[in-house]
Amino acid sequence: TLTSSSHHHHHHHHHNNNHHNGSNRNPTPLSRSPIAGSGSGSRSPSRSPPQVFTYTYPGWKNDRKLLLVPGPANNPLLMQRRQALYDGTVTDPIIAPLIHQTQTQTQTRGIAGEGAGEGAGAGTSIVVWNYPHHERELEKALRHYRDGKDDIVAEIITHGNTRQKSHIILASTHPTTHPILQELDALKEGKHLNYRGYRTDIKMVEKICSDEIQARERIGLMQRRQAVQDDTCIEPLYRSIQTRNRKGTGTGEGANNGKSESERASASAWSYPEHERDVENAIKYFLRGRDTFVQRFVKDGDRKEKAYRKKLQRMQMQMQMQMQMQKVTK
Repeated sequence: TLTSSSHHHHHHHHHNNNHHNGSNRNPTPLSRSPIAGSGSGSRSPSRSPPQVFTYTYPGWKNDRKLLLVPGPANNPLLMQRRQALYDGTVTDPIIAPLIHQTQTQTQTRGIAGEGAGEGAGAGTSIVVWNYPHHERELEKALRHYRDGKDDIVAEIITHGNTRQKSHIILASTHPTTHPILQELDALKEGKHLNYRGYRTDIKMVEKICSDEIQARERIGLMQRRQAVQDDTCIEPLYRSIQTRNRKGTGTGEGANNGKSESERASASAWSYPEHERDVENAIKYFLRGRDTFVQRFVKDGDRKEKAYRKKLQRMQMQMQMQMQMQKVTK
């Protein structure tokens, strides 16, 4: 049976057990879950007796088809993680402090206890976020955690902690400043803005700060523009442009063992005439925040690429035919 540390079985969902017990007649056996963990930063497997894992979270049936089959997607731990998120029993030090602070700001220190060490950088007390719009970042972190993208989660948390610190400093120095301007200051302090046009953007936000929705959008764009400039942009939409970009941005993984990188890239990279122009335009629209346009560009480009590859294949076939004919005539 799938095992879990005892954290999972005593919460909320007992009444569901009888509906779902049939669900896991013969689940894949699983090594002890580091995710279920023991809550101490050590990640050592917990010693509690194995519990039968009962899934009740929305979408678990679908996940069982995807995640419990042997193969590259096989990841039963993700199912346990999703169930724990659903039950509110996550003890993973990377994210537990954040989850608990969203549920109750008061008990935070107690709950996260010793588990916080690893996630928050040992020795630091847990930072409770309350800077403007921190909820958006929390949701993003949870979404990535749910999908097992822990490196992105860690990045979001570090970034959030920085923003929180500058938020506290700002709140103490200008208690009366407009919240939008506080956010802008936090952005200026937290990131060294240096993308082209950032000064214009700052002036723009200062001018429209009474229209919060527009000003917020612009601040979001500033973060996006700086991230693209720093090559740290992790937005899926931007990644989808980069995978089409034959030149790519050479970020990180695989850059040194050329082969796998180029093989991976060539699968979805465009090669049709003038594809560079389309990549450029897609990035231009992305930086302007016109995301629907970007999606359309990517779709159109994929269509052009497909047609172009078909055409190449036809030409190759014809060449081969001609070669054969010549051989025959010789």
